Amino acid sequence: MNDARAAGGLSRDALRRILDITRDLARPLDLVTLLHAVVDAAKHLLAAEGGTIWQYLPGEHVLEMRAARGLEPIRIPADQGLAGECVRTRAAINVPDCYADPRFNRDIDLATGGRTRCMLSLPLIGEDEQLVGVLQVVNRHEGAFDADDEAVALALAAQCAVALQRAQMTERLVAAEALRQEIAVAREVQMATLPSTPPQVPGYELAGLFLPTDDTGGDTYDFVPCADGALFVLMGDATGHGIGPALSATQVRAMLRVAERLGAGLDDAFRHINDQLVADLPEDRFVTAFLGRLDPVAHAIDYHSGGQGPLLHYRAADDACDLFPPTTFPLGAVSLPALKPPVRVRLAPGDVFALLSDGVYEYQDGAGRLFGEEGVAQLLRAHRGEPMPRVLEALLAKLREFGDGAPQLDDITAVLVRRLPQPDATRVHRATFARRIDELDSMFAFLGRALAAEGVAADALDDQRQPVRNAIEFVAEELFTNMVKYNPGGGDGIAVELERHGDVLECRVVDPDSDRFDVTAAPAVDITADAASRRPGGLGIHLSRKLADALEYDYSGRTSRITFRKRLGSD
Repeated sequence: MNDARAAGGLSRDALRRILDITRDLARPLDLVTLLHAVVDAAKHLLAAEGGTIWQYLPGEHVLEMRAARGLEPIRIPADQGLAGECVRTRAAINVPDCYADPRFNRDIDLATGGRTRCMLSLPLIGEDEQLVGVLQVVNRHEGAFDADDEAVALALAAQCAVALQRAQMTERLVAAEALRQEIAVAREVQMATLPSTPPQVPGYELAGLFLPTDDTGGDTYDFVPCADGALFVLMGDATGHGIGPALSATQVRAMLRVAERLGAGLDDAFRHINDQLVADLPEDRFVTAFLGRLDPVAHAIDYHSGGQGPLLHYRAADDACDLFPPTTFPLGAVSLPALKPPVRVRLAPGDVFALLSDGVYEYQDGAGRLFGEEGVAQLLRAHRGEPMPRVLEALLAKLREFGDGAPQLDDITAVLVRRLPQPDATRVHRATFARRIDELDSMFAFLGRALAAEGVAADALDDQRQPVRNAIEFVAEELFTNMVKYNPGGGDGIAVELERHGDVLECRVVDPDSDRFDVTAAPAVDITADAASRRPGGLGIHLSRKLADALEYDYSGRTSRITFRKRLGSD
């Protein structure tokens, strides 16, 4: 070393060379090039045979070997060997005879076939006292490293640590920007899969929205028209947030569209999508999903709900809301060799069927209170009769008002299906009768007046040239009589409603306080059997199913609604 000394005890020659190296390291360099430049500078300054840099990874508390020419990168615990000791003490360690020091790890010598005589280990400490890594220089050409070498190496390490920290930060920023661009593309793709505008369904209004918490989210929804005029309605929520769940949610949507093109019905579509997700997803991943089929002629939604709930049905007639739980396991959780029959919800004029994700029900205010089911019900009541897009706008506004600045913690997805109110020209005739058989004459008189008001002549015939009025009176009588017979103590009276839609007459018999009894599930009667072998009962329901063009049963909130339709014949 040159005896002329500068500040800090360094020779002027060493200081000049360190300043030259510092200037070189200030140039824009990628991380690998910078690491090799640091090692080469240390070897040159200290007249050493070799060196390496261990990069410290604080999240895992490990050291990763970098810039060791001819060696593959390896990782060791950050408390192992001389490098680990350097991490612990954050001080230079000068070992003149490595094989005499028990802290020395001989594995690298065994891997390379070399022999490490002496070693100088130095902590690389950057700004804010952050440990960046460890620099190790080995085998001084003449003897062992001395105190002057330590001073030179520490000065070099201080400059190299800052340069290395800067390069790492630049590398992270570049990676973050690349990831940001990838996420932006993923978001664009995901949002493009959502319906731009809902399809047109006669007599119905549809609306949907998706507002992810992150750039991408695990929710999705879709409307898929079927060849017969029905409509598949989907809403799904994959576990987690980000790109992975977004892919799962998009996969569900894609499989549904393929299933529809192949002519799959509701049950087959749900089961096959589930089984494919069981095969594709890790065991701890699944998708909660509602899959329903809207029949705009029967005015009903048949559905399976895999873990998705609650489902909300707003009834316009009495301004009330029914809540329905999931019907089965989430998609992808378990294989489903068989499914229970789908649940059916009938939509009366003005009714709304609302599919809302957890992000709505569990939206929190600053105190941790949830928006909840009642919050949704109150909003639907407050905006009854308004267009569905306007209701969605009101929902988002209400959530923000409720949150009062609290962050959105989960994806928000909402799908609304509304049966439009009847046009002014269409009337619903309704009357309520006491639970007594002697009310039948009053009911027949009501039906006669309602049919006359709808322009149905007393002698009108169906397509089989059978009297329409006789069929309606027979079916209504049978349903009314059954309700009186099997539920004489029910509260309130039994309502009968009639309305006309073109050439279709729709009649409903409603018991507001009853146990469940599905007349449509009653077994068929063998009318060809002799009287001795035939079981008693059931003949009236059997004939009602024959006389009506459609017979449907709906039960919710202890209310039984039996709907039957009869088509007028063409002249």
